[in-house]
Amino acid sequence: MHRATPLNSSLRSYSAGGARGVVDQVDDSKFLQEMAGNFMHNESRKGCEAPQNYGFTSVVFDAEKDAQGKIKSAAEHFTSFMGGSRSFPIALMDDRRHRLFKLEKGDTAMFRGRGDKQQFHMTQDGGFWTAPQDKTVRMHLVQQDSESNATMDQGGQGSGSGGLGGGAGVAAFDASGGGSDSQQGGQQQQQKRGQEALYKDGKKSPLFVEVTKDKTRMGGNQCHLALADGNTYLHCHTDKQVYVGAEAGKASFDYLVTLSGPCVNSLGKIG
Repeated sequence: MHRATPLNSSLRSYSAGGARGVVDQVDDSKFLQEMAGNFMHNESRKGCEAPQNYGFTSVVFDAEKDAQGKIKSAAEHFTSFMGGSRSFPIALMDDRRHRLFKLEKGDTAMFRGRGDKQQFHMTQDGGFWTAPQDKTVRMHLVQQDSESNATMDQGGQGSGSGGLGGGAGVAAFDASGGGSDSQQGGQQQQQKRGQEALYKDGKKSPLFVEVTKDKTRMGGNQCHLALADGNTYLHCHTDKQVYVGAEAGKASFDYLVTLSGPCVNSLGKIG
């Protein structure tokens, strides 16, 4: 039994109750993001788990250091010690160097570093996706089909980057208390974890809407420009023709004619 003098109780509360410090760097390659940073004076840690809200994720910038390696500016962490044990820190992080602030009540937003000026901001007036003119704003479909959200593979190894390191399987929980499924004689199951960013694959996709400072482009098997009445007035078709005035197949068309002669791939609606 621990001594419960006021001094000892105060010391345990101070040392195990929580900590605040600066973030040196973050490792986002793990299944659960990990943080390395400073806690109390002369106390540094690495491999501290940093859970995030489902559906949202971020990676803070590394600390800025002087020539001697001393941290000058950094994101901050607010850490709790599970069960009062300093061997089990759980860190939450924020970065006042880059935080989007002065929002109105009820607003939500996502953002990157302050110098990037990239923001997705939901306001009372609507949702606004903002970026500076030297960036690209792009929405695209990757050329893959969606898959099941199940996190367990039946029999054999998991696929992709979601499998556990080294290919080791994870036994499924047995509600009957009968032990692992290998003991039950069933097939081993492997838990798949996480997913990788797909934007690089999406940058190669021909199915997109993209805005840059030089041009606005859209691509797809067929591209339609329509008005609020639901009708198409400009149609880029898979037959390599451009139909002006209506959607192909919903009107009569003939080749447009210029002063220099007929167009070879542009047709206009008749009537």
